Amino acid sequence: YMQKFSIIVILVLITISCKKTETPIPVIENPLGTLELIESFKLNVTEPSGLSFGQGNNTLLTVSDNTNTVFELDLQGKILRELDYTGKDLEGVTYNPDENQIVIAEEADRELTFLDYTSGQFISTYKINIAVGSENSGLEGVSYNQNNKLYYVLNETNPDLMILWNPTSGIISEEKLDVAADYSGIFVDVNNSHIWIVSDQSERLFKCDYSMKVIKEFKLDERKFEGVVIDNNLVYLVNDATAQLEIYKIID
Repeated sequence: YMQKFSIIVILVLITISCKKTETPIPVIENPLGTLELIESFKLNVTEPSGLSFGQGNNTLLTVSDNTNTVFELDLQGKILRELDYTGKDLEGVTYNPDENQIVIAEEADRELTFLDYTSGQFISTYKINIAVGSENSGLEGVSYNQNNKLYYVLNETNPDLMILWNPTSGIISEEKLDVAADYSGIFVDVNNSHIWIVSDQSERLFKCDYSMKVIKEFKLDERKFEGVVIDNNLVYLVNDATAQLEIYKIID
């Protein structure tokens, strides 16, 4: 019996000694940046969603998810004008200086609508033909890249997509996104070749390269930020729930 017991013990010890040591997989987090709130302005726009610079980067454009109209603001959030066009489920906006046009994203129908910047008059509408989830998880943001003449379009979730598109060629590419829980707003920084994305559910602002690799992320104080533009080290954000324009300084 003792001999049999000894053999069992030896076998167990050999098994233990031969077993590989499992090394925990390191969790790599994106570098965290720091934002400092500089100014906050109450907007006379209900449910502002989407943000863009206007002509010459001297004004801001936003849309109301409540009234489905387009507004041009000064850099302190004061309304300069309200365009005549009334859309459906407006969520994103961008300015194209090459054509002097405003382009807005209409979420439920997954459409991009073009307006003349000067007159505000309707020009045309284009359907973005992608896989359809729920009506409330459609096109959420749009930003024009003046360098490559493409529109960068965000589909909020289900599916989470970055779509590169222009009116001539249609969809150039679709890229599945996985950096956040959802995607609420986008700004293409053509001067520095960066893409900035804000996420409502993740309460984060992401600075990415053109391949959508996160360079840095910034924690936001609350949810429902749905529009962003960047001017050097200043970040302009609009909040859908509080109807605030908030301006932050990038500290690092």
